[in-house]
Amino acid sequence: MESIKQFGFSRAATIGALQQAPKEKWGEQPDGYPNTIHWNAGHIYFAAEGLLHMADDSYEIERPKWGAMFATGTRPSEWTGDVPEAEEIVQALEQQAGRIKAHFAEKLSAEASNPLTIAGFEMATVEAILQFVTWHEGTHVGIIKSLTNAVK
Repeated sequence: MESIKQFGFSRAATIGALQQAPKEKWGEQPDGYPNTIHWNAGHIYFAAEGLLHMADDSYEIERPKWGAMFATGTRPSEWTGDVPEAEEIVQALEQQAGRIKAHFAEKLSAEASNPLTIAGFEMATVEAILQFVTWHEGTHVGIIKSLTNAVK
């Protein structure tokens, strides 16, 4: 259950950082940054959906179309079609936190439906993948804070 609490802490930090970022600056991409605040916010959401579906394939991915904009390797300069507004992404992140807590609270010790291996490190349980999701989110919160400072 501690991993769920740590995830909650990370998500609260994410929401706080996004609330501090001026919405009118979400689309700015300063020199030296590969993406924007907007992209990082959506990426946090989309990455958690995909990774946690790997952890437990009964966890259904919401907003799968967001992958075209926010998956690893995508860029805001390549976006076409309807891009979710800042408020929609923040609401999705808030709603997702509740879904994750409810879905995974009793499943942390279960074997992952699809173990995840990154750089030779295998994550074979639901909890290990949730811990990776939490770490991944924290790295992007740091980027969001850095971008916020750069665009002010």
